[in-house]
Amino acid sequence: MAGHAIVVPYPGRGHINPMMHLARKLASHGISVTFVLTESWHKIITEAEDDVFSHAQKLGLDIQAALIPNCVVGGSQRWGNMADFFLSLSNMEIHVNELITNLKRSGAPTSCIVADTFLRWAVPLAKRHNLLSVALWPMSVTTFSIFYHSDLVRLQGRIDYIPGMPPLTQADLPSALNVSPSPVTDEIAQCFINVREADWVVGNSFYALDCKAIDALLHKTPVQSVGPLNMPSVHWGDRKGASQCSQWLDSKPAQSVIYVSFGSFVEVSRAQVREIAIGLMQSGYCFVWALRPDKEASHVWEMLPAGYLEQCKEQGLVAPWFRQGEILSHPSVGGFFSHCGWNSIMESVSEGIPILGFPIGMDQFTNCKLVVDEWKFGLRGRSSEDKNRIIEAEEIARKVKVLMEGEESLSLRGAVKRFRELAQEEVTNGLSATNLKLLADKLKAVKCPCKQ
Repeated sequence: MAGHAIVVPYPGRGHINPMMHLARKLASHGISVTFVLTESWHKIITEAEDDVFSHAQKLGLDIQAALIPNCVVGGSQRWGNMADFFLSLSNMEIHVNELITNLKRSGAPTSCIVADTFLRWAVPLAKRHNLLSVALWPMSVTTFSIFYHSDLVRLQGRIDYIPGMPPLTQADLPSALNVSPSPVTDEIAQCFINVREADWVVGNSFYALDCKAIDALLHKTPVQSVGPLNMPSVHWGDRKGASQCSQWLDSKPAQSVIYVSFGSFVEVSRAQVREIAIGLMQSGYCFVWALRPDKEASHVWEMLPAGYLEQCKEQGLVAPWFRQGEILSHPSVGGFFSHCGWNSIMESVSEGIPILGFPIGMDQFTNCKLVVDEWKFGLRGRSSEDKNRIIEAEEIARKVKVLMEGEESLSLRGAVKRFRELAQEEVTNGLSATNLKLLADKLKAVKCPCKQ
């Protein structure tokens, strides 16, 4: 029998994207998926992605969207008040509970809830409905291990006692663990208590990259690697014809362009944006820069030095948003100047592109340390000690040149291409593919609760 999964992402692009990739892969294994989004996030996602739900259905995948009210703090309010946002996530539970109840009554009962680990109510809700519970961890399994063992962390001195972790400093920790106790830290701690009761925990990573952490958790709360989720094991079909950006990239030599993006959430100060702008021009390399206007700007040009867009029109493209996968997969792109968000790292690995790391917050300083010191396919453009310092244009230009040319660049490219090969093997015929099939088979085998 086919399983039916209620899939609930944390309401943020960096969490929705990997959950959508997981939903597609489950659907390709014959699982029916109801994908839950707030009304506002459904609008954002479908406008940006040309209606991913219709596209999936055209490919024969049984994925339906289910909208719930805008019950969480969102948009520009989120970064200014993370406490209210995070605590408001519990407002989603009543609507998901109602959805499950209505599906049961309509004769379409569910077999499981697949939810983001940071939705602490999801595992208990699944238990109340006698459903299988699956938690997706959308970041590195190494970061999962840090949160999982957060009760061990002492915010002073060298942190070299977390299982499966390289030695860290306090500044290398995810920002959520680098603060005084609060309702938010209590909520996160409860997430990692609840996830221990999940039937499955799956991680958007792959064994060759995260093996130490995966092994360290094996006899505690095993995290089954199913990633990189953005790397398709099946072809999803062409989404769209050539864009203006791809045509521009077609005119550039191989590996001559650097892509610049600092994610969809955390903001970079205007002073730092201007130094980056000047540094990119001084580097001499062509660039594509996804630059979001801050909350006080209506247009990209307001963030940049006067006349910048005219001055750089031959050297670079600047816009609020680009299709990141399309950019990174283009042969002319040879480097990624990134905030080191986990999705960006997975896309970089999937395309074999080395990284210049510019972490800002969240899990990004941890990720940057792993990329630079452990996996060795990136450079550090901003360190954990630089959190209160503006990195000047000259330094940025120098780091871009090191990333794009010379002996060190060749070493970085060799490392990331080896990981790309290992990742491709794992999602095609290796452990990630095996874990995903085992999960799908388990969901198909679950006897759905009787219709109520």
